[in-house]
Amino acid sequence: MRDALANLFRAEPGFEVVGEAGEGAEAVEKCLALQPDVVLMDIRMPGMDGIEATEQIVRQCPSTKVLALTTFSTLEYVVPALRAGASGYLVKDARHNEIVSAASLVREDELALSPSVASSLANNVLGDVPVPSVRRRSRREAVAHASGLWATGPLPGAPQLAPRELETLESIARGLNNAEIAERMSVSHGSVKAYVSRLCEKLAVRDRVQVLIAGIEWGLVKPALDDDDAGRP
Repeated sequence: MRDALANLFRAEPGFEVVGEAGEGAEAVEKCLALQPDVVLMDIRMPGMDGIEATEQIVRQCPSTKVLALTTFSTLEYVVPALRAGASGYLVKDARHNEIVSAASLVREDELALSPSVASSLANNVLGDVPVPSVRRRSRREAVAHASGLWATGPLPGAPQLAPRELETLESIARGLNNAEIAERMSVSHGSVKAYVSRLCEKLAVRDRVQVLIAGIEWGLVKPALDDDDAGRP
């Protein structure tokens, strides 16, 4: 699989394969030495797993973006990877053009998720996934959400967002990239970046992946992404 990915990107204009690693610790070591723009990271590897390796790479190489590319699309793998700092998460059945596009997106500080992953995250991130969260729901709240009874609207204490910031958050939740958000809102690309930056500040997170998760957790947005709706304005 690694050989196939390396050959894919060697043949792709605008990309250069600068290194490969067979397990997490080696990946961290090579990132420190090579300072790549993007790392394609598997989650399950011998020794240090991909989640721990992602966390170390993001912390020690802040200019490097991590794109998780793995067999597992369940939340027990997705959410920890995103929490660790991955800028995107694809499953290995993604088409070649989707993988290349995702690498380009995360390189430009965009969010890249497989539609199935986005749908799973949107529908379940507020449930009983055993990962840290901004504000954990009670068991009663989780059951209500899982039953479709969760009332819409922000939770008590949720950050106050300006209308344009909320519109940007809703667009992120629909899977739109910055260019698509700019077109949808009839603003410049730079304005969208400014809105995302303010969202990061208000939600106390570091990137748009965490903006999405925090926005769902606070009840500020309730995305409904599936294979038919993903990316639809």
